Amino acid sequence: MKLNLNKILILLYISAPALIAQTAGRSQVLEGNKLFTEEKYDEANNAYRDAQLDNPTSPVIDYNIANTLHEKKKYEEAIELFNKVTKNSDDPLFQSQAYYNLANTLYRLNKLQEAIPAYTEALKLNPDDEDAKYNLEFVRAKLKQHSEKQEQDQQQKQEQPKPSDYAKKLKERAEKLATEFKYSEAHELMTKGLKVDKTVAAFQQFIDRLGTISEIDAL
Repeated sequence: MKLNLNKILILLYISAPALIAQTAGRSQVLEGNKLFTEEKYDEANNAYRDAQLDNPTSPVIDYNIANTLHEKKKYEEAIELFNKVTKNSDDPLFQSQAYYNLANTLYRLNKLQEAIPAYTEALKLNPDDEDAKYNLEFVRAKLKQHSEKQEQDQQQKQEQPKPSDYAKKLKERAEKLATEFKYSEAHELMTKGLKVDKTVAAFQQFIDRLGTISEIDAL
């Protein structure tokens, strides 16, 4: 799948604050939503908390507070509230939004494996949510890349030879030459040693670094 890089911004996006029905706390929620759209997240959070005093069981208020916590980078607290909303709401579309924002918050914490089921739940509740579809595929692709890199790194680690005593002593001699600024001699020593003992390759990065410094020193 070719990812649309412009759409990666969706992963940074949190669904907008929700409106509350004509019940206790509505005026504070409306004020909080206005402040939220103005990116005044501390003030918005205060307004939602005031609404919560009048309507402590409202999942809508919990959802809006969770949004402000996300924007304030208090991700763990936001996750706790989004989880609460997914359990307490009986509106499928609203639940879908909560799962979507939960997944985005998990992504912020690099919890990609946990974000996948949250996106999946959002899609179960709202199959038409294109943002959730995209984000799910994006996270899956990222996990696959991460897994492939881990496998590659593990393979390289396994292929890395264990240095012999000869190789270790040779490196000690090369390091001593390097402290004397004799980088070219140190590089030549290691390069010749590699032809004698293949396990000297365990220090290939050191050899390459000596070669680079030698070239610069020769300018």
